[in-house]
Amino acid sequence: MNILFAYPTCFNPQRGGVERVTDILAKSLLEKGHNVFYLNWSGEKDNIEYPASIFYLPSSDLEDPKNLRAYNNFLVKNSIDIVINQHGLYEGTYFLSRIKNPEVKLISVLHNDPFGYYDHLFADLMTLRDSSIKEKIKRVARFFLYGKVKGIIHRSLVNHYTFIQEHPQYLCLLSESYKERLKEYCDLPENYVRCIPNPNTYENIKIIPRKEPILLFVGRLYNKAKRIDYLIDIWQQLYKQCPQWKLIIVGDGPDKDVLINKAKDISNIEFKGYQDPREYYEKASIFCMTSIFEGFPMCLTEAMQFGCVPIAFDSFSAVYDIIKPGETGELVKSFDKKEYVGKLIHLIDDETYRKKLSKNAFQYVKRYDIANILPKWIELIEK
Repeated sequence: MNILFAYPTCFNPQRGGVERVTDILAKSLLEKGHNVFYLNWSGEKDNIEYPASIFYLPSSDLEDPKNLRAYNNFLVKNSIDIVINQHGLYEGTYFLSRIKNPEVKLISVLHNDPFGYYDHLFADLMTLRDSSIKEKIKRVARFFLYGKVKGIIHRSLVNHYTFIQEHPQYLCLLSESYKERLKEYCDLPENYVRCIPNPNTYENIKIIPRKEPILLFVGRLYNKAKRIDYLIDIWQQLYKQCPQWKLIIVGDGPDKDVLINKAKDISNIEFKGYQDPREYYEKASIFCMTSIFEGFPMCLTEAMQFGCVPIAFDSFSAVYDIIKPGETGELVKSFDKKEYVGKLIHLIDDETYRKKLSKNAFQYVKRYDIANILPKWIELIEK
């Protein structure tokens, strides 16, 4: 089959989870004899060598009529059978759904909790403890705006899923836990909704590497979703008790400078910037996540592939697919920093318990190896 992966930016697998998933699936499908193409509609380019050729739209304005003509011409010229929309929660869906040839099937992948932002809007209202006048004013303003913004987002969700119903396509969710909630908004036939988790990034890791007293965060430095500032608050309460341990933060993003300034008085914390995280997964004993919401975070499964023990807030339902509390890691009630501190200090102090969870996590995450995930995609593609 001829398969087109579509996404608004370049497909560099080092940029984020969607890009890594696309890279893994594209290479695996090519190995199975399928033809794979990429569609990047932003026009953004880089020097990465990709496994598939990339098609760029003629205009950076997605609504430009030239783009729709070029898109449909490309589908015909290359005999595309399947378009995999990797932007299924967002505006790219409206463009990609306008396929003229009814023989071309569209799969829209929802690469996040379909209701994560809506459910956790202004989640920090009850958790922030900044007593400055500026912060108090901001919190009061957000409190009064809450209802209005919530209504706007709700209408946006309704409009999005109504559009999908009117332009039938397969929906791919990252977890079965998202399925029932979605039915409230999107009444697609049962066979049009599939649940396929993200595949593991790494292959053939035979043993758990030798661990060091390191806590690790990997991801985009973006507090609105990832709340790395929460993690710094948590570590600030612990670092003096654990002088042999350090917190390493790998990644870049818009809040980098804010976070570095926030952590300036904490001695054993290091910001490593944007780079390949593998060597840090290999060394770290504990992986820390403090996200407001996620879809199926690859950083958790990547860390577990190297025997890192994960700890996270239970702020999105798919986290229960990955972390089994007390077995493969620790879950903390959202967004209870005090409980997070308690469970983290337990992991640090109890080496026997930590090693048990590490071994369990290392074995458990194998269920997401590409060898187990690819057949689910093949079944969907060949329907």
